[in-house]
Amino acid sequence: MNKKCSIFYYFFIFCREEECLLDFYYLQLRKRYPGVREREELPITLPELAGIFQCSSRNVNLVIRRMEEAEWIRWIPGRGRGHLSRIVFLVPVESVVLERAQGFVEKGDIQQAFAFLEEQSHLPSVKDRFVYWLDTHFGYRPEVKGEERTDALRLPYSKPVHCLDPAMLTFVVESHIAQQIFDTLVKYNLKTEEIEGGLAHYWTTCENGTRWTFYLRKGVYFHNGREMTSHDVRFTLERLQSEELRSPFRWLFSDVLEVSTVDRYTVSMKLRRPNPLFLHHLSFDRASIVPEDAVSQLGPAFRRTPVGTGPFKVQQHDENMLVLEAFSRYYDKRAHLDRIEIWYTPELMRKASCIDSPAYMMRYQENRGSEIPKDWKVIETIGRDCSFIIFNLNIPGPQRQLAFRKAFMHGVDRQRLIPPGEEERTAFARWFYAVDQERSNTDDQYEPILARRYLAESGYEGETLILSVSKGFAEMAEAIASQLAGIGIRIEIRELVPGWQDYGFDPIRSAHLSLRRNVLDHDLELSIIELFLSDQCSVRTHLGEELQQQTDWLISRMYQEGSPLTREGYLNRLQQLIREEAHVFFLFQHTQRTVFHPSLKNVSLNALGWVQFRELWFEPIAH
Repeated sequence: MNKKCSIFYYFFIFCREEECLLDFYYLQLRKRYPGVREREELPITLPELAGIFQCSSRNVNLVIRRMEEAEWIRWIPGRGRGHLSRIVFLVPVESVVLERAQGFVEKGDIQQAFAFLEEQSHLPSVKDRFVYWLDTHFGYRPEVKGEERTDALRLPYSKPVHCLDPAMLTFVVESHIAQQIFDTLVKYNLKTEEIEGGLAHYWTTCENGTRWTFYLRKGVYFHNGREMTSHDVRFTLERLQSEELRSPFRWLFSDVLEVSTVDRYTVSMKLRRPNPLFLHHLSFDRASIVPEDAVSQLGPAFRRTPVGTGPFKVQQHDENMLVLEAFSRYYDKRAHLDRIEIWYTPELMRKASCIDSPAYMMRYQENRGSEIPKDWKVIETIGRDCSFIIFNLNIPGPQRQLAFRKAFMHGVDRQRLIPPGEEERTAFARWFYAVDQERSNTDDQYEPILARRYLAESGYEGETLILSVSKGFAEMAEAIASQLAGIGIRIEIRELVPGWQDYGFDPIRSAHLSLRRNVLDHDLELSIIELFLSDQCSVRTHLGEELQQQTDWLISRMYQEGSPLTREGYLNRLQQLIREEAHVFFLFQHTQRTVFHPSLKNVSLNALGWVQFRELWFEPIAH
């Protein structure tokens, strides 16, 4: 290899292996000489550059050449002894940082982009510029190739979705996404409040309601291409019941004694006792049918990249994004959108800028005080979400005394917790869903004199109580603690660390109090039952032994009654018991508001407050 070829060979290797370091070298150079402006000549030597870049003189020449090709610098070599070379910066350092962060996003590595920006905290303006640029990537993204158009909706979300396995769902967003990926045997119609066919087109019951037979639709396929059969139904229910899985939703099918496959499309279930809510259990997204082969083959990976029969299938799911693609073989109506992309953008994005980009085409929980773009539409729902504080009756402390719990509730003025401008979309909660819509300028539950009297009766001696909160409720928790300090109650706030579920320690169960938010699913009756029966719900995990026995008895009576009206009576008694025992301090219900561009069609909110992806479509905008 001659000398000329050797130079080009090393230059090629540098371009391939060191390209990602070019901006690093440029940033290091600009950090060393922060006072040098663009277009200003800086005298410098090659040994100085080698020290800054921490590389050999040969590589310095390659770096300089690459920077010149990128038009970042102009290099003026020194001629003759005693004449220093000079470098001229042509590009602002902010532009290089922004270009590098954008490059990470274009490669699909969003988390690396944000991590890179964190390292450049000395350039705060770049963060806003990057967020503004990133905002333009969200919303409706049509892709046209020839006569074919792919309709995609790209949405930002502040944190990763960890689990999509129906048997292990925890959060609202997980349930919503799971409903796009899976189907259930039967469906609950929110408008008619009736059970309708799903994967099963017909069913019968006999033997006084202890034997159920379901007839499955033919030609229903899982996303892996295999047809769903009765064996998958049996596997799903037995999996939910298994000790090995330890699903928090085992209670759903605790009455099921046996599941048998009559033939390929018929499944029979034997119950221990009649259950008037059994069809409701089967309509719950936790009972979504999963394929036996995929669960076995994927193992733990099934939680992140599951296989279902739903209108969308998981195409990609990593630390950067979740991508859902329309399932062309879906047994029911095919989704209008071809792809849903949920980009995991960390909380940094939420704080970085107040820029409100119109590119989203749709926004959730819009502040009433902010301006709505011209001609955009609005839909609202209220009453299915509730923020509350729950007292842990399973650990020692003053919170186990009824008088203390009453002192706590009467000592907090909820009106003072409402952020300015949010009064119209916030109602005082009395139960987990809206019993009545109470909007008032005063909180009639707030009585500080009565609070001090109850506190004296409780025997409270100034102990500090631990209040566990998620990150989004930290500010409200601080305001509550400040008010309680005024009557002598000491509160220490502990923020939940992201991913605490993986640490083998439950900070919620070990706290005296927990500030939580719950959103009820489409079936209100079953959603309330879940709060008191599921081992995953803080309502149940904070019940003391005596109160748990009372709530269990009331719920057991509901399962013995075929009349919805009688069950409603027991549900009212459950509500009365919880309020009499002051077990839950109900805070607020909020109006969930979505504004959207008129080109977005078939917009409706489900019970969880999310837009139904399978129904959405976009009307092309004429230019």
